Amino acid sequence: MRRRHLATLCSLALVTSGCILPKDQHANARLGADIASKFVHRGQTLVDRPVLQAALDLDAPTNDGGAVRVGVETNTDLRNDTGAAWFPDGHAGKITQFELIGAYKRKVGDFDLEAGIHGYNLPNGLEFPFGERGATTELFVSASVEVLETHPYVAWNYDFDEVNASYTRMGLAENIPLGGSFELDLDGSLAYATSSQSAWMYGLAESGWADLRGTAEVSYLFDERTVLVFSLNGSTIVDSTLRRWFTNDLGIDADPVWVTFGVVWQL
Repeated sequence: MRRRHLATLCSLALVTSGCILPKDQHANARLGADIASKFVHRGQTLVDRPVLQAALDLDAPTNDGGAVRVGVETNTDLRNDTGAAWFPDGHAGKITQFELIGAYKRKVGDFDLEAGIHGYNLPNGLEFPFGERGATTELFVSASVEVLETHPYVAWNYDFDEVNASYTRMGLAENIPLGGSFELDLDGSLAYATSSQSAWMYGLAESGWADLRGTAEVSYLFDERTVLVFSLNGSTIVDSTLRRWFTNDLGIDADPVWVTFGVVWQL
């Protein structure tokens, strides 16, 4: 069996082994859809044109006080021309990235912990202009804690499928009520990629600080089940060798800025 199916199997195993609902409780579902001005992943401008991004998350409490989470995320190109980007042209109206996540999370002391599997599938990976890419799967572990009303966090992702290498992100998040039904979420983070991981993601075997990223997101509670969301996002490639590779060799923006507008429904 191909390893790309491992994420699906692990997700199902998480659900069937741990998703035993406490009495009188039920699973929660959240469906979201966003229009983004571009698709950026770990500092890579995958699509430099508007895209449609959708996500479905299911959370189910477990009898041990934790919860299991299963998520599906997709990206759909809205134009055939992807611009100066990693993804190939010619796939308007089609899903160009599909992700599946299965995880277990719980609070241990003051820390919120989560661990699971994240699978990526690139339907058009054989057409990539900067080297063929296909499906791969990562193990991830994350931890966050509240400190003075902020939430520092660290997340470690290990690609055990294609490259046997890691990508680590450290950041700080904060939620600020704005009054009424508005909230502001701020998130800033910096990532480190090993050389094999950089070779898989960026096409250059260079270990170092990868992308520095910031997000400001304003949400509006429209009703008890509907939230409207607008975000302003930016990232920059920190490592000087990777920056030169992006800008001089590939002709891709190393400092993308993009906005999103979407809606989230609690089902």
